[in-house]
Amino acid sequence: MSNPDVWPLLEQLAHSLPAARLQAIAHDVCTCREQLLNVVGVNRELLLTERLLRWEHYLQPGTGLPVSHL
Repeated sequence: MSNPDVWPLLEQLAHSLPAARLQAIAHDVCTCREQLLNVVGVNRELLLTERLLRWEHYLQPGTGLPVSHL
């Protein structure tokens, strides 16, 4: 991260969330970014709204996370 203001927030997230949840969200962020950059005619508002709702769901206690195919 090149923005020094972000470090306290990152530390707070790292201490409060399990690594698996952070990894799922980070993977989803990267996938979303790729879609925004490469899919012609993508409905950006719909894509971003769907992702925000998904991330909110990932943060709920007891929520199952997606299975990684890597």
